Amino acid sequence: MEPGTVVWRETAQSLLRQKWLILGCILLGLLGASVFALSQTTRWTASSQLVIGPAVPPALVGKLSGSGADKTGPLGMDLPAETQARVMASPTLLKAVVKALGMPNNDQTIQDLAAVTRVKAVTDNAYLVTTDGPTDQQAVDRANTIATIYLTQRNNEAKALITNLAEQAQARSKTAQTQSKSLVNQIDEAVGRGDNQTAAALRDQRVGLATEARQAADDAAAMLKALSAVGAGSQLVTPATTDTATSSPIVARDILVGGILGLVLGFGLALLRSHLTPYILTRDQAARAASAPVMAASEGKRRRFWQRSAPELPQYEITALGAEASGALARRELNPRAFAGGGPGALLVVSASPTPNSAGIALAMAEANARDGRETLLVLADIEGTPVLPHLTGHEGLTDLVMEPAATRAIRARKLFRPGTVADLYVLPPGLNHEETAEAVGPSLVPGIVADLPPGYSVVIHGPASVGRHGITPLAAAVDASVLVVQVGLDKEMDVARLTGALQFAGAPVLGVVLIGASAQDETLGIPLNYKPLDAGTQPTR
Repeated sequence: MEPGTVVWRETAQSLLRQKWLILGCILLGLLGASVFALSQTTRWTASSQLVIGPAVPPALVGKLSGSGADKTGPLGMDLPAETQARVMASPTLLKAVVKALGMPNNDQTIQDLAAVTRVKAVTDNAYLVTTDGPTDQQAVDRANTIATIYLTQRNNEAKALITNLAEQAQARSKTAQTQSKSLVNQIDEAVGRGDNQTAAALRDQRVGLATEARQAADDAAAMLKALSAVGAGSQLVTPATTDTATSSPIVARDILVGGILGLVLGFGLALLRSHLTPYILTRDQAARAASAPVMAASEGKRRRFWQRSAPELPQYEITALGAEASGALARRELNPRAFAGGGPGALLVVSASPTPNSAGIALAMAEANARDGRETLLVLADIEGTPVLPHLTGHEGLTDLVMEPAATRAIRARKLFRPGTVADLYVLPPGLNHEETAEAVGPSLVPGIVADLPPGYSVVIHGPASVGRHGITPLAAAVDASVLVVQVGLDKEMDVARLTGALQFAGAPVLGVVLIGASAQDETLGIPLNYKPLDAGTQPTR
């Protein structure tokens, strides 16, 4: 299988394991979007489109150059289109709109209208006016009124300018005519004096004044005639109507967006949690941490953020797990040792964290070994663990051997063996001595007890991950191999890896993993990458 396929498979499985988190985020997004959409004030939107042409006829634009008229504003269309769009949405224009619509004429109303008014320059002379209103009709009235008032003010300003310029031209014409008439007497006087040169100059000046008077009169006439054409190129081409008004907010759209955002948030949190959590969640993680395959697994509840305990499995499930693990060893599927090969040997069943299930699995494996006809001793070295055989809890055992002399300790130990639940199964209980010294030293006696057993015994030891000051070393020294019990969502990957390294260093390599609480969506085999079973013939035997 390609590495990319493995990554995508693990990613899909991690998302599937976090399905409730993803669904919760989706529901949260839908709920938040619904509350937001339903709590918003209903608004209606309307748009109108207008086209602006030259307010002053193009033929007259050149004649205004010497008049001092300002052609940099909207009248001459020399301002950028964006600037004219801002003029339409300015408070100055909206003040006239508020007055025309009969709205309260105050600064707050003007600011509110400016906040919902948007003017966009579609082209150099085409503009789209969009505004909102509490009803569809009010939105339409606002959009149309803004466009109409802007066009009206623009035309009125243009007419006032042209009228003013026409009056100025008429005044120039009258002034030129008056000055021309005053030159007649001056010409006659020059002729009477015989000053022909002065008379000729005055005649030329009179001709110029007459020409200027006629030109000014013609300009005034043209401007007065152009008044009727002012604003012909500017009009409201597409007025807003209630048919195009839409309600806002759109509840369905907002809920859909909220659901999509919730889905994205859920995926992100699920991937983040899967990659950052220190706990073992899959078979592959357990196999990688223990450097050994998963030989038995049971499904169980997923551990939550607020629940990191190990619930005790039913007895029938523990028995099934132990039998499956013992069978896997007996079939030589996983690094078989002398214990699995049918001869005498010793096996340690240990968990990385305190759990009531590991002792039951050790008992089930010992029972399965005894049913195969081998005399088996179950040593319960977990002094503070949960008793797995209630009828042996009141008997002397491992901790009571602390005060026994070394010479007679082996004989005394064999006298403390108690019958188990099946034939050929014997149990060494934890003991009655709960003094601190006895609890600390008791597990260190296990290697000597195992070494002094008669030939033919198979031993299963159940112990904690850490035994007093000596760690796992005393128990690991008494066995040939070990089996790890790993609880999904409870055991941390680093703790399992450290325990695996300690067992390997102490000479009790991990043969396999019994996984508790595996997810139903985890379809991996739980075999470490590049795993190669060791040759059975090279394994040490007792």
